[in-house]
Amino acid sequence: MKTSELAQTVGVTPETVRFYTRKGLLIATRQPENGYKIYDTAALERLKFISHAKAIGFSLKEIEHIIQLSQQGSSPCPTVRQMLE
Repeated sequence: MKTSELAQTVGVTPETVRFYTRKGLLIATRQPENGYKIYDTAALERLKFISHAKAIGFSLKEIEHIIQLSQQGSSPCPTVRQMLE
């Protein structure tokens, strides 16, 4: 899905999607025929996670840390519990 479609699905602005993409939190591929960024289901789920985490009070830096732990194969759960305390 395109940037605007992803943003609308999750309820954020397209600029938010672009910002998270620049930060490396979301990954997009480019359509060769028109250069549009296309996001897959994994990006949709990641954006939902980011939005929910921000809604309950996590900072973007904390969210980045949680995502890094997850990408390294570590369970972020103990870290998340510690952050919530």
